Amino acid sequence: MLKKYFLIALPMILLNPYIQLFAQKDQIPLESKLEQASERQLIKIGMISASKPAKLKFGNFSTDNRKGISTTQGDDASQLLFSFDLQNTKGDLAKVEASGNKENVKTEKESQEQNDISVYITTSLDQDDLWVLLIGKNNESKELSLKDIFLTNGNEEITFKHVIGTPTNKSEVTAPKGIEAFIDDYPIAAMQYYSGGSFSYKKFIWISEQSEPQLQLVMAAVFSAMLEVGDYFQDGGFTD
Repeated sequence: MLKKYFLIALPMILLNPYIQLFAQKDQIPLESKLEQASERQLIKIGMISASKPAKLKFGNFSTDNRKGISTTQGDDASQLLFSFDLQNTKGDLAKVEASGNKENVKTEKESQEQNDISVYITTSLDQDDLWVLLIGKNNESKELSLKDIFLTNGNEEITFKHVIGTPTNKSEVTAPKGIEAFIDDYPIAAMQYYSGGSFSYKKFIWISEQSEPQLQLVMAAVFSAMLEVGDYFQDGGFTD
């Protein structure tokens, strides 16, 4: 009986590396430290509309209390673009609020100027730790340039690198695309916004489990905000 089980299991063991290779063909290449410390999480996106952010769910994270553009003008002539709460299964909460220049928002279809968007992120884990994500968005382009993206809490800065994988077909259009996040040159998270091939619409997130819980929550909130700013990358993406 044992010999029979071994003969059945042996081909599966031998084929396992090839099975993994095939399964990861549509995946962006990751830094080994991040890949070993994280799991690929499929991003489930609810109905996309202009009225408020779509409902998101990936891994242990999900969004709630979603709000769209506010008609209330702030003291600095800015306008609330969107806000939402992001929570994990432990009950840890991140609050996300994004504002933009009101004049640019009102004339978005006519203006060719860059719309500066500021995203503020606080969490229940450390309420004094405020992260600010600055994104320069050209109203005429569907692409977000990494040169126009800045993320900091005043003490530390998180940088991003554009990552492109191997085409799943002969055409370069089928190459999976994403961004990888670093703090002090150490990889902490990644988001794949385009998968190429027949399932190009699928999007994934990796968050290092070796990072502090606060940083994990912040990165989940950052990628969620980027999805909203980038219109969920239905047509566009990131550029260097």
